[in-house]
Amino acid sequence: MDNSLSLSLPEGLLVVEPIGSLASLEEEATFADRASLEGITSSARRAERLAWRRVLRRVEGEACEVFYTEQGAPCLKNSHYQHISVSHCADLVAVVFAQSPCGVDVERVERNFERVARRYVSATEQALVTGKCDLAAIWCAKEAIYKLMGRVGVDFVRDIEILSIDFPQGEIVARASDIGEIRLGLMQPDSEHILAYTK
Repeated sequence: MDNSLSLSLPEGLLVVEPIGSLASLEEEATFADRASLEGITSSARRAERLAWRRVLRRVEGEACEVFYTEQGAPCLKNSHYQHISVSHCADLVAVVFAQSPCGVDVERVERNFERVARRYVSATEQALVTGKCDLAAIWCAKEAIYKLMGRVGVDFVRDIEILSIDFPQGEIVARASDIGEIRLGLMQPDSEHILAYTK
Protein backbone atom coordinates (compact mmCIF):
# COMPACT_ATOMS: atom_id res chain seq x y z
CA MET A 1 0.00 0.00 0.00
CA ASP A 2 1.54 3.29 -1.10
CA ASN A 3 -0.62 5.89 0.64
CA SER A 4 -3.39 6.59 3.11
CA LEU A 5 -6.88 5.17 2.68
CA SER A 6 -9.88 6.72 4.47
CA LEU A 7 -13.34 5.18 4.59
CA SER A 8 -16.40 6.88 6.09
CA LEU A 9 -18.36 4.62 8.42
CA PRO A 10 -21.96 5.10 9.62
CA GLU A 11 -20.73 6.44 12.98
CA GLY A 12 -17.11 7.23 12.24
CA LEU A 13 -14.03 6.84 10.11
CA LEU A 14 -11.50 4.14 9.19
CA VAL A 15 -7.96 5.23 8.25
CA VAL A 16 -5.33 2.81 6.92
CA GLU A 17 -1.82 3.89 6.00
CA PRO A 18 1.81 2.75 5.83
CA ILE A 19 3.77 3.15 9.05
CA GLY A 20 6.85 4.65 7.40
CA SER A 21 10.28 5.15 8.92
CA LEU A 22 10.86 5.77 12.61
CA ALA A 23 13.12 8.72 11.78
CA SER A 24 10.41 10.57 9.85
CA LEU A 25 7.79 9.73 12.48
CA GLU A 26 10.04 11.09 15.23
CA GLU A 27 10.64 14.29 13.23
CA GLU A 28 6.95 15.14 13.10
CA ALA A 29 6.04 13.84 16.59
CA THR A 30 4.66 16.25 19.16
CA PHE A 31 5.80 16.45 22.77
CA ALA A 32 2.79 14.33 23.79
CA ASP A 33 3.65 11.75 21.11
CA ARG A 34 7.23 11.47 22.37
CA ALA A 35 6.03 11.26 25.99
CA SER A 36 3.81 8.31 25.00
CA LEU A 37 6.94 6.36 24.02
CA GLU A 38 8.22 6.18 27.60
CA GLY A 39 9.21 2.60 28.36
CA ILE A 40 9.00 1.47 24.71
CA THR A 41 12.49 0.45 23.61
CA SER A 42 11.73 -1.53 20.45
CA SER A 43 12.15 0.56 17.29
CA ALA A 44 9.25 -1.26 15.63
CA ARG A 45 6.91 -0.63 18.59
CA ARG A 46 7.96 3.04 18.74
CA ALA A 47 7.17 3.44 15.03
CA GLU A 48 3.78 1.74 15.47
CA ARG A 49 2.84 4.06 18.35
CA LEU A 50 3.93 7.19 16.51
CA ALA A 51 2.17 6.08 13.30
CA TRP A 52 -1.28 5.78 14.86
CA ARG A 53 -0.77 8.98 16.84
CA ARG A 54 0.09 10.71 13.54
CA VAL A 55 -3.26 9.53 12.18
CA LEU A 56 -4.98 10.76 15.34
CA ARG A 57 -3.35 14.21 15.06
CA ARG A 58 -4.34 14.53 11.41
CA VAL A 59 -7.97 13.54 12.06
CA GLU A 60 -8.55 15.22 15.42
CA GLY A 61 -5.81 17.82 15.83
CA GLU A 62 -3.34 18.32 18.66
CA ALA A 63 -5.94 19.21 21.31
CA CYS A 64 -7.14 15.60 21.35
CA GLU A 65 -5.73 13.60 24.27
CA VAL A 66 -5.27 9.86 24.67
CA PHE A 67 -5.80 7.91 27.88
CA TYR A 68 -6.07 4.17 28.49
CA THR A 69 -8.62 1.85 30.08
CA GLU A 70 -7.64 -0.70 32.73
CA GLN A 71 -7.37 -3.25 29.89
CA GLY A 72 -4.91 -0.98 28.05
CA ALA A 73 -7.27 0.14 25.26
CA PRO A 74 -6.84 3.74 24.08
CA CYS A 75 -9.64 6.27 24.61
CA LEU A 76 -10.02 9.88 23.48
CA LYS A 77 -10.59 13.16 25.28
CA ASN A 78 -11.32 16.51 23.55
CA SER A 79 -12.31 14.63 20.41
CA HIS A 80 -15.22 14.67 17.97
CA TYR A 81 -15.23 10.87 18.35
CA GLN A 82 -15.82 9.12 21.64
CA HIS A 83 -14.02 5.86 20.77
CA ILE A 84 -10.91 4.69 18.95
CA SER A 85 -9.49 1.30 18.01
CA VAL A 86 -5.96 0.79 16.74
CA SER A 87 -4.17 -2.06 15.01
CA HIS A 88 -0.83 -2.41 13.29
CA CYS A 89 1.33 -5.03 11.66
CA ALA A 90 4.93 -4.66 10.54
CA ASP A 91 4.28 -1.98 7.94
CA LEU A 92 0.66 -0.83 8.16
CA VAL A 93 -1.51 0.92 10.75
CA ALA A 94 -5.32 0.94 10.89
CA VAL A 95 -7.37 3.25 13.10
CA VAL A 96 -11.15 3.38 13.58
CA PHE A 97 -12.73 6.49 15.07
CA ALA A 98 -16.35 6.03 16.20
CA GLN A 99 -19.17 7.33 18.38
CA SER A 100 -19.65 3.91 19.99
CA PRO A 101 -17.24 1.11 21.00
CA CYS A 102 -15.37 -0.21 17.97
CA GLY A 103 -12.66 -2.63 16.89
CA VAL A 104 -10.18 -3.09 14.05
CA ASP A 105 -7.43 -5.56 13.22
CA VAL A 106 -4.95 -5.55 10.33
CA GLU A 107 -2.58 -8.40 9.48
CA ARG A 108 -0.17 -9.45 6.78
CA VAL A 109 -1.69 -12.23 4.65
CA GLU A 110 1.62 -14.16 4.69
CA ARG A 111 1.42 -14.70 8.48
CA ASN A 112 1.10 -18.39 9.39
CA PHE A 113 -2.44 -18.43 10.82
CA GLU A 114 -2.67 -22.20 10.43
CA ARG A 115 -0.08 -22.66 13.19
CA VAL A 116 -2.43 -21.21 15.83
CA ALA A 117 -5.80 -21.94 14.21
CA ARG A 118 -6.84 -24.50 16.83
CA ARG A 119 -6.75 -21.72 19.45
CA TYR A 120 -9.23 -19.48 17.65
CA VAL A 121 -11.15 -21.52 15.01
CA SER A 122 -13.99 -23.85 16.00
CA ALA A 123 -14.88 -26.98 14.05
CA THR A 124 -17.93 -25.16 12.62
CA GLU A 125 -15.78 -22.21 11.53
CA GLN A 126 -13.24 -24.56 9.95
CA ALA A 127 -15.95 -25.43 7.41
CA LEU A 128 -15.89 -21.75 6.28
CA VAL A 129 -12.21 -22.03 5.35
CA THR A 130 -12.12 -22.55 1.60
CA GLY A 131 -9.47 -20.09 0.48
CA LYS A 132 -6.03 -18.78 1.31
CA CYS A 133 -7.24 -15.72 3.25
CA ASP A 134 -10.11 -17.24 5.25
CA LEU A 135 -8.07 -18.06 8.37
CA ALA A 136 -6.65 -14.53 8.31
CA ALA A 137 -10.17 -13.10 7.96
CA ILE A 138 -11.42 -15.12 10.95
CA TRP A 139 -8.45 -13.98 13.04
CA CYS A 140 -8.94 -10.31 12.12
CA ALA A 141 -12.68 -10.44 12.80
CA LYS A 142 -12.20 -12.06 16.20
CA GLU A 143 -9.50 -9.56 17.17
CA ALA A 144 -11.75 -6.66 16.16
CA ILE A 145 -14.65 -8.12 18.14
CA TYR A 146 -12.40 -8.72 21.15
CA LYS A 147 -11.51 -5.02 21.11
CA LEU A 148 -15.20 -4.14 20.75
CA MET A 149 -16.09 -6.30 23.78
CA GLY A 150 -13.53 -4.44 25.87
CA ARG A 151 -13.03 -7.03 28.57
CA VAL A 152 -10.46 -9.57 29.66
CA GLY A 153 -11.07 -13.30 29.60
CA VAL A 154 -12.63 -13.54 26.13
CA ASP A 155 -12.31 -17.06 24.72
CA PHE A 156 -11.94 -16.77 20.94
CA VAL A 157 -13.58 -20.16 20.30
CA ARG A 158 -16.33 -20.11 22.94
CA ASP A 159 -17.26 -16.40 23.08
CA ILE A 160 -16.94 -15.35 19.41
CA GLU A 161 -18.42 -17.30 16.48
CA ILE A 162 -17.91 -16.40 12.83
CA LEU A 163 -21.11 -17.17 10.91
CA SER A 164 -20.10 -16.16 7.37
CA ILE A 165 -17.25 -14.63 5.36
CA ASP A 166 -18.07 -12.77 2.16
CA PHE A 167 -14.99 -11.33 0.42
CA PRO A 168 -16.88 -9.97 -2.62
CA GLN A 169 -19.30 -8.06 -0.35
CA GLY A 170 -16.53 -7.16 2.09
CA GLU A 171 -18.44 -8.45 5.10
CA ILE A 172 -18.14 -10.90 7.96
CA VAL A 173 -21.13 -11.84 10.11
CA ALA A 174 -20.35 -13.02 13.64
CA ARG A 175 -21.96 -13.60 17.01
CA ALA A 176 -20.38 -12.58 20.32
CA SER A 177 -21.51 -13.81 23.73
CA ASP A 178 -21.80 -10.28 25.20
CA ILE A 179 -23.28 -8.55 22.15
CA GLY A 180 -25.20 -10.86 19.82
CA GLU A 181 -24.90 -10.68 16.02
CA ILE A 182 -22.29 -8.29 14.58
CA ARG A 183 -21.55 -7.31 10.99
CA LEU A 184 -17.96 -6.35 10.27
CA GLY A 185 -16.32 -4.83 7.25
CA LEU A 186 -13.68 -6.96 5.55
CA MET A 187 -11.04 -5.45 3.29
CA GLN A 188 -7.78 -6.20 1.52
CA PRO A 189 -6.21 -2.75 0.99
CA ASP A 190 -3.56 -4.48 -1.14
CA SER A 191 -2.39 -8.01 -1.95
CA GLU A 192 -0.26 -8.24 1.22
CA HIS A 193 -2.73 -7.16 3.92
CA ILE A 194 -6.17 -7.97 5.28
CA LEU A 195 -8.28 -6.16 7.83
CA ALA A 196 -11.62 -6.41 9.60
CA TYR A 197 -13.41 -3.60 11.37
CA THR A 198 -16.67 -3.00 13.21
CA LYS A 199 -19.06 -0.86 11.19
